[in-house]
Amino acid sequence: MKMLMVLGFFVLLRQDRTADASLEFDELGCKNYNNPSPMLSLKRHLFCEYDRTVRPVSSHKDVNNVTIKLIPKILEFDEWNSKMILHSWMTLIWTDAHLTWSPSDFDGINYIHIKSDDIWLPDLSVYNSGDMTVDQNGIPSTTCLVFSSGSVSCVPSLKHVAKCATDYSAWPYDAHQCRINFGSWSHAGEEVDFHLDQKGFQMAGYTNNTAWDFKVINAYKVLKKYKCCPNDTYPMIVYEFSITRHYGIMHTTYITPAVAVMLLTLTVLWLDSRSTERLAMASINLICHMLCIFDLHWQLPHNGTNTPRILLYYRDSLALAVFVLILTAVLRRMQEMNVQVPYWISSTTAFVLSNRAGRFLILTDEDTDRILAGEGEDNSDLPKASARSKESSWRHFAAIIEWLSFFVVFLIYIGILSTVVHFT
Repeated sequence: MKMLMVLGFFVLLRQDRTADASLEFDELGCKNYNNPSPMLSLKRHLFCEYDRTVRPVSSHKDVNNVTIKLIPKILEFDEWNSKMILHSWMTLIWTDAHLTWSPSDFDGINYIHIKSDDIWLPDLSVYNSGDMTVDQNGIPSTTCLVFSSGSVSCVPSLKHVAKCATDYSAWPYDAHQCRINFGSWSHAGEEVDFHLDQKGFQMAGYTNNTAWDFKVINAYKVLKKYKCCPNDTYPMIVYEFSITRHYGIMHTTYITPAVAVMLLTLTVLWLDSRSTERLAMASINLICHMLCIFDLHWQLPHNGTNTPRILLYYRDSLALAVFVLILTAVLRRMQEMNVQVPYWISSTTAFVLSNRAGRFLILTDEDTDRILAGEGEDNSDLPKASARSKESSWRHFAAIIEWLSFFVVFLIYIGILSTVVHFT
Protein backbone atom coordinates (compact mmCIF):
# COMPACT_ATOMS: atom_id res chain seq x y z
CA MET A 1 0.00 0.00 0.00
CA LYS A 2 2.79 2.38 0.85
CA MET A 3 4.53 1.46 -2.34
CA LEU A 4 1.44 2.48 -4.38
CA MET A 5 1.24 5.80 -2.58
CA VAL A 6 4.89 6.55 -3.44
CA LEU A 7 4.40 5.74 -7.11
CA GLY A 8 1.29 7.93 -7.24
CA PHE A 9 3.24 10.80 -5.69
CA PHE A 10 5.94 10.57 -8.38
CA VAL A 11 3.32 10.46 -11.16
CA LEU A 12 1.62 13.61 -9.88
CA LEU A 13 4.97 15.35 -9.55
CA ARG A 14 5.88 14.49 -13.16
CA GLN A 15 2.54 15.76 -14.47
CA ASP A 16 3.04 19.07 -12.62
CA ARG A 17 6.49 19.54 -14.18
CA THR A 18 5.15 18.73 -17.65
CA ALA A 19 2.35 21.27 -17.19
CA ASP A 20 4.85 23.92 -16.07
CA ALA A 21 7.04 23.20 -19.16
CA SER A 22 4.03 23.45 -21.44
CA LEU A 23 3.02 26.75 -19.83
CA GLU A 24 6.53 28.08 -20.29
CA PHE A 25 6.54 26.92 -23.99
CA ASP A 26 3.19 28.62 -24.61
CA GLU A 27 4.33 31.86 -23.00
CA LEU A 28 7.57 32.01 -25.00
CA GLY A 29 6.09 30.87 -28.31
CA CYS A 30 7.06 27.93 -30.55
CA LYS A 31 10.21 29.74 -31.79
CA ASN A 32 11.90 29.40 -28.38
CA TYR A 33 12.60 26.43 -26.18
CA ASN A 34 15.28 25.23 -23.76
CA ASN A 35 18.90 25.51 -25.03
CA PRO A 36 18.33 25.24 -28.79
CA SER A 37 21.25 25.37 -31.20
CA PRO A 38 21.38 28.43 -33.50
CA MET A 39 20.41 26.36 -36.53
CA LEU A 40 17.52 24.69 -34.76
CA SER A 41 16.32 28.00 -33.41
CA LEU A 42 16.49 29.50 -36.91
CA LYS A 43 14.46 26.70 -38.46
CA ARG A 44 11.85 26.91 -35.73
CA HIS A 45 11.78 30.67 -36.23
CA LEU A 46 11.19 30.27 -39.96
CA PHE A 47 8.87 27.28 -40.17
CA CYS A 48 6.80 27.36 -37.00
CA GLU A 49 3.80 28.84 -38.82
CA TYR A 50 5.06 28.61 -42.41
CA ASP A 51 2.50 27.53 -45.03
CA ARG A 52 4.04 26.26 -48.27
CA THR A 53 0.72 26.58 -50.11
CA VAL A 54 0.60 30.38 -49.71
CA ARG A 55 2.52 32.71 -52.03
CA PRO A 56 5.35 34.20 -49.97
CA VAL A 57 4.68 37.93 -50.42
CA SER A 58 4.03 40.78 -48.00
CA SER A 59 0.91 41.78 -49.91
CA HIS A 60 -1.25 39.72 -52.24
CA LYS A 61 -0.70 42.41 -54.88
CA ASP A 62 3.05 41.79 -54.91
CA VAL A 63 4.58 39.65 -57.65
CA ASN A 64 6.88 36.66 -57.19
CA ASN A 65 9.60 37.20 -59.81
CA VAL A 66 11.28 33.92 -60.73
CA THR A 67 14.53 33.90 -62.72
CA ILE A 68 15.34 30.68 -64.59
CA LYS A 69 18.27 29.27 -66.53
CA LEU A 70 18.29 25.95 -68.40
CA ILE A 71 21.42 23.77 -68.19
CA PRO A 72 21.07 20.84 -70.64
CA LYS A 73 22.93 17.67 -69.69
CA ILE A 74 21.80 14.69 -71.85
CA LEU A 75 19.68 14.45 -74.99
CA GLU A 76 17.57 11.56 -76.25
CA PHE A 77 15.82 11.93 -79.60
CA ASP A 78 13.13 9.51 -80.73
CA GLU A 79 13.07 10.12 -84.48
CA TRP A 80 10.35 7.52 -85.11
CA ASN A 81 7.92 9.37 -82.80
CA SER A 82 9.32 12.91 -83.29
CA LYS A 83 10.01 13.32 -79.57
CA MET A 84 12.88 15.04 -77.80
CA ILE A 85 13.72 13.88 -74.28
CA LEU A 86 15.96 16.43 -72.58
CA HIS A 87 17.61 15.73 -69.21
CA SER A 88 18.77 18.99 -67.69
CA TRP A 89 19.29 21.08 -64.62
CA MET A 90 17.43 24.32 -64.14
CA THR A 91 18.34 27.13 -61.79
CA LEU A 92 15.36 28.94 -60.28
CA ILE A 93 15.83 32.01 -58.11
CA TRP A 94 13.09 33.97 -56.33
CA THR A 95 12.48 35.83 -53.08
CA ASP A 96 10.44 34.35 -50.26
CA ALA A 97 9.24 37.13 -47.96
CA HIS A 98 8.41 34.58 -45.26
CA LEU A 99 11.96 33.22 -45.05
CA THR A 100 13.96 36.21 -43.84
CA TRP A 101 16.04 36.64 -40.67
CA SER A 102 18.82 38.67 -39.16
CA PRO A 103 22.06 36.64 -39.13
CA SER A 104 23.23 38.41 -35.97
CA ASP A 105 20.32 36.88 -34.03
CA PHE A 106 21.38 33.34 -35.00
CA ASP A 107 25.12 33.21 -34.49
CA GLY A 108 25.88 34.75 -37.91
CA ILE A 109 24.11 32.09 -39.98
CA ASN A 110 23.62 33.67 -43.41
CA TYR A 111 22.12 30.75 -45.36
CA ILE A 112 20.62 27.32 -44.82
CA HIS A 113 19.82 24.28 -46.95
CA ILE A 114 16.14 23.38 -47.08
CA LYS A 115 14.28 20.58 -48.83
CA SER A 116 12.09 21.92 -51.61
CA ASP A 117 9.15 19.94 -50.22
CA ASP A 118 9.15 22.22 -47.15
CA ILE A 119 8.88 25.60 -48.92
CA TRP A 120 6.72 27.33 -51.51
CA LEU A 121 7.75 26.59 -55.11
CA PRO A 122 6.69 28.23 -58.36
CA ASP A 123 4.47 25.88 -60.33
CA LEU A 124 6.67 25.79 -63.42
CA SER A 125 5.05 23.59 -66.07
CA VAL A 126 5.64 22.50 -69.66
CA TYR A 127 2.82 23.66 -71.93
CA ASN A 128 3.71 21.61 -75.03
CA SER A 129 4.38 18.25 -73.43
CA GLY A 130 5.20 15.49 -75.90
CA ASP A 131 4.10 12.74 -73.52
CA MET A 132 0.92 13.25 -71.51
CA THR A 133 1.74 10.22 -69.37
CA VAL A 134 4.76 12.03 -67.88
CA ASP A 135 4.01 14.64 -65.22
CA GLN A 136 5.84 17.81 -66.22
CA ASN A 137 4.05 20.14 -63.82
CA GLY A 138 5.90 21.62 -60.88
CA ILE A 139 9.46 21.14 -59.69
CA PRO A 140 10.73 17.75 -58.49
CA SER A 141 12.13 17.34 -55.01
CA THR A 142 15.57 18.83 -54.48
CA THR A 143 17.59 20.77 -51.92
CA CYS A 144 17.37 24.56 -52.09
CA LEU A 145 19.61 27.28 -50.70
CA VAL A 146 17.83 29.96 -48.63
CA PHE A 147 19.63 33.20 -47.73
CA SER A 148 18.82 35.54 -44.88
CA SER A 149 17.50 38.12 -47.37
CA GLY A 150 14.79 35.64 -48.38
CA SER A 151 16.44 34.76 -51.68
CA VAL A 152 15.82 31.12 -52.61
CA SER A 153 17.92 29.24 -55.15
CA CYS A 154 16.96 25.76 -56.37
CA VAL A 155 18.66 23.61 -59.02
CA PRO A 156 16.35 20.63 -59.68
CA SER A 157 17.08 17.84 -62.13
CA LEU A 158 14.38 17.81 -64.80
CA LYS A 159 13.26 15.53 -67.61
CA HIS A 160 11.34 17.25 -70.37
CA VAL A 161 9.55 15.51 -73.23
CA ALA A 162 8.63 17.74 -76.16
CA LYS A 163 7.14 17.16 -79.60
CA CYS A 164 9.37 18.26 -82.47
CA ALA A 165 8.78 19.46 -86.02
CA THR A 166 10.68 16.79 -87.94
CA ASP A 167 11.72 17.02 -91.57
CA TYR A 168 13.51 14.06 -93.14
CA SER A 169 13.69 15.43 -96.69
CA ALA A 170 17.46 15.99 -96.33
CA TRP A 171 18.14 12.62 -94.65
CA PRO A 172 20.87 11.70 -93.62
CA TYR A 173 21.74 15.40 -93.32
CA ASP A 174 18.46 16.15 -91.58
CA ALA A 175 18.01 18.82 -88.91
CA HIS A 176 14.93 19.15 -86.70
CA GLN A 177 13.45 22.00 -84.70
CA CYS A 178 12.15 21.44 -81.17
CA ARG A 179 10.61 23.76 -78.64
CA ILE A 180 9.77 23.72 -74.92
CA ASN A 181 7.33 26.26 -73.52
CA PHE A 182 7.53 26.94 -69.77
CA GLY A 183 5.02 28.85 -67.67
CA SER A 184 2.91 28.85 -64.56
CA TRP A 185 -0.03 26.48 -64.58
CA SER A 186 -2.26 28.31 -62.08
CA HIS A 187 -0.91 31.87 -61.66
CA ALA A 188 -1.09 34.91 -63.90
CA GLY A 189 1.92 37.11 -64.52
CA GLU A 190 0.61 39.57 -61.94
CA GLU A 191 1.20 36.88 -59.31
CA VAL A 192 4.13 34.76 -60.58
CA ASP A 193 6.31 36.19 -63.33
CA PHE A 194 9.17 34.33 -65.01
CA HIS A 195 12.36 35.92 -66.35
CA LEU A 196 15.47 34.65 -68.12
CA ASP A 197 18.84 34.77 -66.41
CA GLN A 198 20.90 36.65 -69.04
CA LYS A 199 20.72 34.49 -72.18
CA GLY A 200 18.68 31.87 -70.32
CA PHE A 201 20.80 28.76 -70.85
CA GLN A 202 24.26 27.30 -70.32
CA MET A 203 25.82 24.53 -72.44
CA ALA A 204 29.10 24.08 -70.56
CA GLY A 205 28.06 20.83 -68.86
CA TYR A 206 26.30 19.22 -71.81
CA THR A 207 27.37 15.68 -72.75
CA ASN A 208 27.37 15.46 -76.53
CA ASN A 209 25.19 12.81 -78.13
CA THR A 210 26.96 10.38 -80.48
CA ALA A 211 24.10 10.39 -82.98
CA TRP A 212 22.80 13.97 -82.76
CA ASP A 213 24.25 17.44 -82.49
CA PHE A 214 22.18 19.50 -80.03
CA LYS A 215 22.09 23.29 -79.88
CA VAL A 216 19.95 25.89 -78.12
CA ILE A 217 19.01 28.33 -80.86
CA ASN A 218 17.12 30.88 -78.83
CA ALA A 219 15.43 31.59 -75.51
CA TYR A 220 12.87 34.35 -75.10
CA LYS A 221 9.84 35.45 -73.13
CA VAL A 222 6.33 35.75 -74.54
CA LEU A 223 3.41 37.55 -72.89
CA LYS A 224 -0.05 36.30 -73.76
CA LYS A 225 -3.56 37.41 -72.94
CA TYR A 226 -6.76 35.40 -73.14
CA LYS A 227 -10.38 36.42 -73.60
CA CYS A 228 -11.33 34.95 -70.24
CA CYS A 229 -8.95 37.23 -68.36
CA PRO A 230 -8.35 40.47 -70.31
CA ASN A 231 -6.69 42.20 -67.33
CA ASP A 232 -4.15 39.43 -66.72
CA THR A 233 -1.04 38.48 -68.63
CA TYR A 234 0.40 35.00 -68.83
CA PRO A 235 4.16 34.95 -69.37
CA MET A 236 5.76 32.02 -71.15
CA ILE A 237 9.45 31.19 -71.49
CA VAL A 238 10.23 29.60 -74.85
CA TYR A 239 13.35 27.56 -75.60
CA GLU A 240 14.08 26.66 -79.22
CA PHE A 241 16.45 23.81 -80.03
CA SER A 242 18.12 22.44 -83.14
CA ILE A 243 18.87 18.71 -83.45
CA THR A 244 21.15 17.77 -86.35
CA ARG A 245 22.15 14.23 -87.25
CA HIS A 246 25.82 13.20 -87.23
CA TYR A 247 25.85 11.86 -90.79
CA GLY A 248 29.32 10.27 -90.88
CA ILE A 249 28.18 6.64 -90.73
CA MET A 250 25.05 7.27 -92.80
CA HIS A 251 27.16 9.03 -95.43
CA THR A 252 29.33 5.95 -95.81
CA THR A 253 26.41 3.52 -95.70
CA TYR A 254 23.95 5.19 -98.07
CA ILE A 255 25.58 8.04 -100.00
CA THR A 256 28.56 5.98 -101.17
CA PRO A 257 26.27 3.24 -102.60
CA ALA A 258 24.27 6.00 -104.30
CA VAL A 259 27.40 7.06 -106.17
CA ALA A 260 28.28 3.42 -106.81
CA VAL A 261 24.96 2.59 -108.48
CA MET A 262 25.33 5.71 -110.62
CA LEU A 263 28.74 4.53 -111.83
CA LEU A 264 27.36 1.02 -112.37
CA THR A 265 24.54 2.35 -114.55
CA LEU A 266 26.95 4.48 -116.59
CA THR A 267 29.28 1.50 -116.98
CA VAL A 268 26.42 -0.52 -118.44
CA LEU A 269 25.83 2.22 -121.02
CA TRP A 270 29.55 2.36 -121.80
CA LEU A 271 29.70 -1.34 -122.69
CA ASP A 272 28.85 -2.63 -126.17
CA SER A 273 25.15 -3.48 -126.32
CA ARG A 274 25.97 -6.67 -128.27
CA SER A 275 28.04 -8.07 -125.40
CA THR A 276 26.67 -10.55 -122.90
CA GLU A 277 28.52 -8.70 -120.12
CA ARG A 278 26.33 -5.63 -120.63
CA LEU A 279 23.12 -7.60 -120.30
CA ALA A 280 24.38 -9.32 -117.16
CA MET A 281 25.57 -6.06 -115.56
CA ALA A 282 22.27 -4.34 -116.41
CA SER A 283 20.38 -7.11 -114.58
CA ILE A 284 22.71 -6.95 -111.57
CA ASN A 285 22.37 -3.16 -111.53
CA LEU A 286 18.59 -3.47 -111.32
CA ILE A 287 18.82 -5.95 -108.44
CA CYS A 288 21.22 -3.65 -106.54
CA HIS A 289 18.78 -0.77 -106.84
CA MET A 290 15.93 -2.86 -105.47
CA LEU A 291 18.02 -4.01 -102.49
CA CYS A 292 19.02 -0.41 -101.66
CA ILE A 293 15.42 0.78 -101.75
CA PHE A 294 14.25 -2.10 -99.54
CA ASP A 295 16.97 -1.29 -97.00
CA LEU A 296 16.08 2.40 -96.99
CA HIS A 297 12.45 1.51 -96.39
CA TRP A 298 13.37 0.00 -93.03
CA GLN A 299 15.91 2.64 -92.07
CA LEU A 300 13.97 5.82 -92.81
CA PRO A 301 11.37 7.08 -90.30
CA HIS A 302 7.86 6.98 -91.69
CA ASN A 303 6.45 9.96 -89.80
CA GLY A 304 7.64 12.80 -92.02
CA THR A 305 5.43 14.76 -94.39
CA ASN A 306 8.17 15.22 -97.01
CA THR A 307 9.70 12.28 -98.84
CA PRO A 308 13.47 12.01 -98.21
CA ARG A 309 15.41 13.15 -101.24
CA ILE A 310 17.73 10.15 -101.04
CA LEU A 311 14.71 7.88 -101.52
CA LEU A 312 13.68 9.97 -104.52
CA TYR A 313 17.23 9.62 -105.83
CA TYR A 314 17.11 5.82 -105.63
CA ARG A 315 13.65 5.89 -107.21
CA ASP A 316 14.90 7.93 -110.16
CA SER A 317 18.06 5.84 -110.38
CA LEU A 318 15.92 2.70 -110.42
CA ALA A 319 13.93 4.15 -113.31
CA LEU A 320 17.20 4.83 -115.16
CA ALA A 321 18.38 1.27 -114.43
CA VAL A 322 15.15 -0.11 -115.92
CA PHE A 323 15.58 2.19 -118.92
CA VAL A 324 19.15 0.96 -119.44
CA LEU A 325 18.08 -2.69 -119.25
CA ILE A 326 15.26 -2.17 -121.77
CA LEU A 327 17.56 -0.10 -123.99
CA THR A 328 20.13 -2.91 -123.98
CA ALA A 329 17.53 -5.43 -125.12
CA VAL A 330 16.23 -3.09 -127.84
CA LEU A 331 19.70 -2.28 -129.17
CA ARG A 332 20.67 -5.95 -129.24
CA ARG A 333 17.55 -6.68 -131.25
CA MET A 334 18.13 -3.71 -133.53
CA GLN A 335 21.62 -4.82 -134.51
CA GLU A 336 20.27 -8.20 -135.56
CA MET A 337 17.88 -6.65 -138.07
CA ASN A 338 18.47 -7.35 -141.77
CA VAL A 339 16.05 -4.85 -143.30
CA GLN A 340 16.80 -1.75 -145.30
CA VAL A 341 17.87 1.17 -143.13
CA PRO A 342 15.45 4.12 -143.34
CA TYR A 343 16.75 7.22 -145.00
CA TRP A 344 16.59 9.40 -141.86
CA ILE A 345 18.68 6.85 -139.95
CA SER A 346 21.28 6.57 -142.70
CA SER A 347 21.47 10.35 -143.08
CA THR A 348 21.86 10.80 -139.33
CA THR A 349 24.57 8.18 -139.20
CA ALA A 350 26.36 9.77 -142.16
CA PHE A 351 26.24 13.19 -140.51
CA VAL A 352 27.74 11.87 -137.27
CA LEU A 353 30.47 9.95 -139.12
CA SER A 354 31.37 12.99 -141.20
CA ASN A 355 33.35 14.52 -138.34
CA ARG A 356 36.34 13.20 -136.47
CA ALA A 357 34.70 13.12 -133.03
CA GLY A 358 31.81 11.07 -134.35
CA ARG A 359 34.12 8.57 -136.03
CA PHE A 360 36.16 8.29 -132.83
CA LEU A 361 33.09 7.44 -130.76
CA ILE A 362 31.16 5.32 -133.25
CA LEU A 363 33.67 3.36 -135.30
CA THR A 364 35.37 0.34 -133.79
CA ASP A 365 38.58 -1.37 -134.84
CA GLU A 366 36.46 -3.97 -136.61
CA ASP A 367 34.73 -1.24 -138.63
CA THR A 368 38.05 0.31 -139.61
CA ASP A 369 39.44 -3.01 -140.79
CA ARG A 370 36.26 -3.69 -142.73
CA ILE A 371 36.43 -0.29 -144.47
CA LEU A 372 40.03 -0.91 -145.51
CA ALA A 373 39.17 -4.38 -146.74
CA GLY A 374 36.17 -3.06 -148.66
CA GLU A 375 38.34 -0.79 -150.77
CA GLY A 376 39.93 -3.85 -152.44
CA GLU A 377 36.70 -5.75 -153.14
CA ASP A 378 35.51 -6.11 -156.76
CA ASN A 379 32.00 -5.81 -158.11
CA SER A 380 31.33 -9.53 -157.69
CA ASP A 381 31.07 -9.06 -153.93
CA LEU A 382 28.45 -6.31 -154.10
CA PRO A 383 25.63 -8.37 -152.43
CA LYS A 384 27.87 -9.21 -149.48
CA ALA A 385 29.05 -5.60 -149.28
CA SER A 386 25.45 -4.41 -149.32
CA ALA A 387 24.53 -6.78 -146.48
CA ARG A 388 27.51 -5.65 -144.48
CA SER A 389 26.51 -2.04 -145.18
CA LYS A 390 23.03 -2.65 -143.73
CA GLU A 391 24.49 -4.33 -140.67
CA SER A 392 27.01 -1.54 -140.16
CA SER A 393 24.35 1.14 -140.49
CA TRP A 394 22.19 -0.44 -137.79
CA ARG A 395 25.22 -0.97 -135.57
CA HIS A 396 26.39 2.63 -136.05
CA PHE A 397 22.93 3.95 -135.30
CA ALA A 398 22.84 1.80 -132.14
CA ALA A 399 26.24 3.19 -131.13
CA ILE A 400 24.93 6.73 -131.57
CA ILE A 401 21.98 5.93 -129.31
CA GLU A 402 24.33 4.34 -126.73
CA TRP A 403 26.57 7.41 -126.46
CA LEU A 404 23.66 9.80 -126.53
CA SER A 405 22.00 7.82 -123.73
CA PHE A 406 25.29 7.77 -121.79
CA PHE A 407 25.63 11.57 -121.77
CA VAL A 408 21.94 12.20 -121.05
CA VAL A 409 21.89 9.73 -118.13
CA PHE A 410 25.17 11.19 -116.82
CA LEU A 411 23.68 14.71 -116.74
CA ILE A 412 20.50 13.43 -115.07
CA TYR A 413 22.57 11.72 -112.37
CA ILE A 414 24.56 14.87 -111.71
CA GLY A 415 21.33 16.77 -111.22
CA ILE A 416 19.63 14.34 -108.86
CA LEU A 417 22.83 13.53 -106.96
CA SER A 418 23.45 17.21 -106.23
CA THR A 419 20.15 17.33 -104.32
CA VAL A 420 21.23 14.47 -102.04
CA VAL A 421 24.92 14.92 -101.24
CA HIS A 422 25.81 17.46 -98.55
CA PHE A 423 28.82 19.43 -99.78
CA THR A 424 29.44 21.62 -96.75
